[in-house]
Amino acid sequence: MAISSEMTAQGASNRSQGHRGTAFLIEALVVLAFLMVALAVFVQLFTKAQIQGVKANQLSQAVLIATNYAEEFCADPTGVGAQVEKDGLVATCKVSEDKHTAGTLYDATIEVSDGTQTVYTLHTSRYVGNADGGKQ
Repeated sequence: MAISSEMTAQGASNRSQGHRGTAFLIEALVVLAFLMVALAVFVQLFTKAQIQGVKANQLSQAVLIATNYAEEFCADPTGVGAQVEKDGLVATCKVSEDKHTAGTLYDATIEVSDGTQTVYTLHTSRYVGNADGGKQ
């Protein structure tokens, strides 16, 4: 009878060790699944952050191009070019005139696009008085 009780105790011990190994394996799989989900979320966040960074850089370049174009327009409203291309962005300027007795009001709309969509739009005006003091 002593042999039988020793075998039973040894078998129970082996079974409890087997359960511990299975529990560890399940815990490891749960941790691995959690890490995979976290990794997927972080990859999405970093991708979106990079896209936003590229868009911010493009907007910054577009504002700089439009500002330079507006300064050229203010210096000479009639001599500004119709289109400028720089850094993969295209700036177009549409100028309209509104003649008055004392001078001319020039309105300009400057649009900067990346070829597919408008990135930035700037509206500016410049009034140029007549050289003879408004007499015609």
